[in-house]
Amino acid sequence: MMSDADRRKAADILVAAEKDRKQAVQLSKTWPGITMEDAYAVSSEVAKRKIAAGAKLIGHKVGLTSKAMQRSSQIDEPDYGHLLDNMMIADGAKVPHENFCLPRVEVELAFVMGKKLLGPGVGLTSKAMQADRRAGFRISARRHDDR
Repeated sequence: MMSDADRRKAADILVAAEKDRKQAVQLSKTWPGITMEDAYAVSSEVAKRKIAAGAKLIGHKVGLTSKAMQRSSQIDEPDYGHLLDNMMIADGAKVPHENFCLPRVEVELAFVMGKKLLGPGVGLTSKAMQADRRAGFRISARRHDDR
């Protein structure tokens, strides 16, 4: 498990990699004992910094939901992340390649929820789960070098 100071250092590395559009050394090379809890804490720290700089939290994402993708990523559960307003790209907009480090486009299924899912009794069959389903694309920018 990483210390809070190391988690902040890891967030510094990821923020700098995004800003400079350069790959960083994979965090597990610097911190071989990194856990999923650490990874989520680092991710939350990065999101917190972006929000403090003016970004707005507009949603959440769940990825690696298929067993095949989990196997290819060598994990055994889906992952979770934040969606910020500056991550959205308008329909028809041009996306400058130079804004990304090793970009890759992935097709996604997006659910736009009508309201927050809060309170007791909210489950898969509740009316709160009714969502607008849309096709989406995700631009994945690799900020770490696997080597």
